[in-house]
Amino acid sequence: MEELIIRAKQDDSEAIEQLVSDYKGLIRYYANKFYLVGGNKDDLLQEGMLGLYYAVKYYDENKGPFPSFVRLCVLSQILDAVKRDNGANQKVLSECVGLDAVSTVTDGNDPLDRLLTIESAQNMLSVMDEQLTDLERRVVLLFASGYTYNDIARQVDKSRKAVDGALQRARRKLAEYNTK
Repeated sequence: MEELIIRAKQDDSEAIEQLVSDYKGLIRYYANKFYLVGGNKDDLLQEGMLGLYYAVKYYDENKGPFPSFVRLCVLSQILDAVKRDNGANQKVLSECVGLDAVSTVTDGNDPLDRLLTIESAQNMLSVMDEQLTDLERRVVLLFASGYTYNDIARQVDKSRKAVDGALQRARRKLAEYNTK
């Protein structure tokens, strides 16, 4: 692992690709925990990749294990982005909504898109089809697309409370499935 990190610090593209491959699941996990109002999931994934970059750049083997440092850097970078977004909109961090298991499809051509998009979207849709009711699946997809509870309630012809219940059940089911 240390040799891989040293090579990545020296801009070895194979080492960097290997680290991205090794840590893409962690980056996706942390990015999926937050929702930016008016934002894009890709933004959080990119912030997570930036956190991985900082972890490689500033890692000191004398101060602890690399995986722990990566987790700290990725989460810190994503949280900073959420704070910046909420500060810009004069909102409080506590208004962020954790999505835990919802991922979105991207159209970009950068390496992160190629690594994450197809695999992530297919896996998540498959899990959602298996684990969620039709209402729960529709609510999750609308919520992940940025619709408000009131907008979702109108679209699915249910009360705001029913939408909230469906979203909470879906989050619980997906969280349980992810821990298996």
